[in-house]
Amino acid sequence: MKKSVFTSLFVTVSLYANAQVGIGTLTPQAGLHVADSSVLFSAPGDVAPSPSGIPAIGEGRRMMWYADKAAFRVGYLGSFSSTYWNSNNIGNYSFAAGAHTRASGEASFAVGLATTASGNQSVALGNNGSATAERAFAFNGTASGVGAVAIGSGAQATNDDAIALGPSSISGGLGSVVIGPSIAHGPYAVAIGLQNSARGIFSFALGKNARAIHHGAMVISDASAGFSVDSAYSTAINQLTMRFAGGMRLFTNQGLTTGVELSPGGGAWNNVSDRRKKENFEALNAEQVLQKVSQLPVTGWNYKSQEATTRHIGPMAQDFYAAFGLNGIGNDTTINSSDIDGVNMVAIQALEKRTRQLQKENDQLRAKLEAMDRKMAAIENMIRAEPRKEAVTASR
Repeated sequence: MKKSVFTSLFVTVSLYANAQVGIGTLTPQAGLHVADSSVLFSAPGDVAPSPSGIPAIGEGRRMMWYADKAAFRVGYLGSFSSTYWNSNNIGNYSFAAGAHTRASGEASFAVGLATTASGNQSVALGNNGSATAERAFAFNGTASGVGAVAIGSGAQATNDDAIALGPSSISGGLGSVVIGPSIAHGPYAVAIGLQNSARGIFSFALGKNARAIHHGAMVISDASAGFSVDSAYSTAINQLTMRFAGGMRLFTNQGLTTGVELSPGGGAWNNVSDRRKKENFEALNAEQVLQKVSQLPVTGWNYKSQEATTRHIGPMAQDFYAAFGLNGIGNDTTINSSDIDGVNMVAIQALEKRTRQLQKENDQLRAKLEAMDRKMAAIENMIRAEPRKEAVTASR
């Protein structure tokens, strides 16, 4: 009885090609209309080791559940993509939707326009996204390294665990990261911004036209460069290079009242020294400061981390602190440039005071000598005048 009913239904539907079939409804609205109920397409066990014939192949529009591979396809294939949903291009447990999409990797996922997920557990989205390696992820870009991520038009993540984010970003080094139209070829290198290049191992390039060429180098560049040839670049390994044509400011408190700045085109740090940002002013005994400076050991030396030929001149922090630390200045391991400049200026003032005193004494001595010279000249004139007087008297 059941067989005859099914046969009658099959014949009826076959006779009327445009007929609509309703399950749970007498007024179907589509070719197959299941009203107010769930739909189940099932198959026992895991995927078949030798998949049987696929339900449909070739170009066209369709929604297809391929039970032998537990795969799902929905969308459209054109003439050039007509084989994308053939059995050999369908990965087990894969999903593809959209136009000209292909998910050939196991458990892969491809959605959008002309996307390809050929790596196992890979994901390809957007327009022409391509994820060709295991666990790769691509959104409008190309991810060809294992675990690589490429997001953006023309983005390329070509090495394992590389990340390329943004248009025309290229991350070619192992574990490298690029954000924006830049390049990172060094392993674990990072490039962020526009037209930057991080080629050294562990290198970092940030801003615009920054080139970290050497291993461990970090380059930060501003937007003053007009073309790539105007780049800021490293010249040695483990080097920090920065370009800020508008100057640089470093603050050491939340209120931005203390710190240092480097003026545009300048070559030395300017310390914040505004009277309005200081307090607890105290006059100093310049003569005492000068005495301490005169006793302060000042030698030539080199840092242990540098070559012996790289010489410096200056006091030791311990000696400087011993001389001036009782006033709360500094510590026994560092010397603040503002403090030593202040000490030098006070000592110079003491020397200038001494110089003025000596000048005053010299002027007084000079005046006395000049007075004595005048007296001596007068005496000499008197002595020379005596013989002439005697000669006149004798002639009479």
